[in-house]
Amino acid sequence: MKAAGLREMEALEGQRRADVLRPEDSVEAIPELRAAAAALSIETHPVEFGLANHDLAGLLLEGSAETEIIEEAARAAARALLVFDPQELPDLFAGASERLGQAQWRAGRRGDAQRTFAQTAGALGSVQRHGLQARLLASAARLLGGEAGGRNAGSVGRAIDAFDAAIEAARRVESRALLASLLNDSGRLIASNEEADGTPPADAALARFDEAAALVDDNDLGAALPVHGNRAAAYGLRKTGDRDANLREAIASYQRAVHLPGLQAHPADAARLYRALGTAWAQRPGGDRVENLQQADGALESAIERSSDDVHRDERASMWNERGLANAELAQRGIPGAVSATVTAFREGLAAVSGGEASELEAQLANNLGSAIMTAAGQGQAASLAEAATALDRAAELWTSLGRPVDAGASYLNAGLVYMTLHSAEREAVHLDQAIERLQRASAARPLGTHPGPHAAAQFNLGMALAIRAGGTRATDLAASVAAFRTALRVWTGPSAPPQAAVAHANLGSMLFGMAKQNDPELLREAAYHYEQALMVYTPATNPQQHQVISSNLALVRRWQRAGED
Repeated sequence: MKAAGLREMEALEGQRRADVLRPEDSVEAIPELRAAAAALSIETHPVEFGLANHDLAGLLLEGSAETEIIEEAARAAARALLVFDPQELPDLFAGASERLGQAQWRAGRRGDAQRTFAQTAGALGSVQRHGLQARLLASAARLLGGEAGGRNAGSVGRAIDAFDAAIEAARRVESRALLASLLNDSGRLIASNEEADGTPPADAALARFDEAAALVDDNDLGAALPVHGNRAAAYGLRKTGDRDANLREAIASYQRAVHLPGLQAHPADAARLYRALGTAWAQRPGGDRVENLQQADGALESAIERSSDDVHRDERASMWNERGLANAELAQRGIPGAVSATVTAFREGLAAVSGGEASELEAQLANNLGSAIMTAAGQGQAASLAEAATALDRAAELWTSLGRPVDAGASYLNAGLVYMTLHSAEREAVHLDQAIERLQRASAARPLGTHPGPHAAAQFNLGMALAIRAGGTRATDLAASVAAFRTALRVWTGPSAPPQAAVAHANLGSMLFGMAKQNDPELLREAAYHYEQALMVYTPATNPQQHQVISSNLALVRRWQRAGED
């Protein structure tokens, strides 16, 4: 008896040491609790016996996931339940029950775990301990929910039923915090899985997110942040109802989230929310479009400012790209400063992109930067056309390596236009050669048979560049220019033809007339036709100077035709 008493006293001392060790070094506390649980007698020290096993189970569940350790935790929790009564010690009873169920679940004994949760929750309910019952049911529901994610409708349905039981218990005790958490978690599960009855997941989840948002305490950042974020995302993804109304709700939730007390201490979360807010503003179809875009730009700016230095470079580059797209649309609407802001955003994004292997993001940024600089130059703003050409060449190279010839063709076309502009400004022959080479690639990348409109645009500009290089004397370039204009005009016919068609007709008429100086009647006839087509656009009222020049040329062609007939 004396030896047994000594062992129990040592066990109690070890239990006290474990209590001291547990907050700072749980690993060192485990042997002390093991020894205490083994030495204490349930008959002489029932509470201490129960506490030692209760605490041991909790510490074991925090550590290793090995089956042997998990099973040891289950046995310890089961021993604790031999002592703790749901009526006299309900908190400890609920804690031991939760740990037993978790251990059984992690050991793969799903049926045992569900029975443990059901039986112990029922015991708590029978003694009117509904708050603890709700907590226990919530733990069971979350285990089922984690298992159900991405699985079949049956497993999702069982998890939702478990959440509903926990929600009902939380309502009985008016536990707002627990209820909000359960509504949020169950809503997220519904939103991530297709509904068996065909109800859109976002719609089925929204009722829960709406109620959770009304219940949650915004001063509790850990609880409020996921609730408002999930509600906003669900409205943003909603495919039913009015799109603008849905996005207004998403924006309202994101704005509530970014102003939560204490969020400034979590810059990564703030950056994520501000970016989502910016995307929602940019997508909104209603309201003042300029205001929407400016709000989007401001939110994205806030996201970039809050992004830490170790954030993935492509994520930062993507945010700059989104800012550039918003400012590009503002520039189209004539907002002062938007053009330069567009160039800056795409330049920053391209500088931030990770590089290395070719990526769609880098190709987009390079193409967007080149196009933005072209726009700036076209408006007379300071702009480096050499930078634009380099960016567009890089975009075309990236698109080609990614197996995206159509996108490469668009970049090649813009690069060709930049090199033509450079030739006009600097009179360097190499720029004209570079323009022709890019425009030939643009034509090849988007063939006439599959992409008639883009092919015609490339051929028109190729015809212009070749005509400049021909200078009226280089027969090869002259013939190639005529062929390019003819190809473009095969597409540009009728009232839907773009304004460039008239330019092509006028140029082609002049080139054919020059080639027909040897009295070739077919070339003269074709030249006359193209001049006539051009005059349908260049009228005395709209373009008096061009009308006069083309009319004079047509008259000369007619004279040559008559001379040939004589």
